[in-house]
Parts: sequence; structure tokens; C-alpha cells
Amino acid sequence: MKNKKNNFGFTLIELLVAITIGMLVVGVGSVSLNKFNEGQKVEAARQEILANLRLARNYAITEQFNEDVPANTDRVIVTIVNGTMVAKSQRGDTPLSGDQTFFSKKINLKNISVTISNPIKFSVTDGRSIDGIVQITVKGDGSSDNISKIIIIDNSGLIYEQ
Repeated sequence: MKNKKNNFGFTLIELLVAITIGMLVVGVGSVSLNKFNEGQKVEAARQEILANLRLARNYAITEQFNEDVPANTDRVIVTIVNGTMVAKSQRGDTPLSGDQTFFSKKINLKNISVTISNPIKFSVTDGRSIDGIVQITVKGDGSSDNISKIIIIDNSGLIYEQ
């Protein structure tokens, strides 16, 4: 009868299988983490845009104009240009001359795109959106699955997320 030694070492095949399984787990985890991070950036930009839109609407409703904005303003128009959201006064269909800005806030849009279906115009008399339904789409850079969030301003001026 032969005497067997208890050998607790691993064979080369067992080590290769264990390393391969570990690499697969790390790979799947890093892809999920990248998607999560991109989703968080899109969500942060959406929250910032929502807060600024509500601020612009509140300016229109309460007519809290600064001293540079004339009393004959009848709309607050909101634009997003080069990552900056600007709310300015407007009368009729033309912006008023001079620097009559309620606020100008930088939005962190690194690797994020924002598209607006119509210009955003809030009436000073009641804070309603006067151009019908406005849809704002906030999208990630597309490096992972297309992550996008939508903000809707309906005919009554209510701002909500979809």
C-alpha cells in the first residue's frame, strides 16, 4: 500500500481558472461603475437645470426684478449657451437692450449635452410658459448606454421631470 501525502497546493489550471473568473468579475464591475458614474453626472445636471428653471419661473411670477431690469418687462426668457443658463428680461418678441439679466449660472455639462425643443419663455403676469410644451433632454456622452433625462414645461408653466 502506497502512502499518499496530503498536498494542499493548487495546480496551474486551477490558478488560471480562478484568475480568469476574477478578471471577469472586475471587468463587469468596472463597466457597471462607469455607467453609474455617467448616470450620476446626467442626474446632477438635470437637477441643476430644474432648480434654475424654477428660479426663473419664480422671478417671473413674483416680479423680483433687480434695479437694471425695467418695469415694462413682460417675459423672462431662459437660454442655455456654452454651459451657462441665463435668464433675461424680454418685452414682446425682442429681448430688451442692455444687460438686464436676472441670473447667469454655470452648469457643469462636462460630457453632457442639453437640447431644448423650444425657447423657454415665462410670462411675468402669471409665470406660465407661453410657447407651449417645452422639452429639455439631458444626455450623457454616449460612452455607455444612452443615459438621458427629460424635463417638461407644460402649457400651464409647470416644470416636471419625466
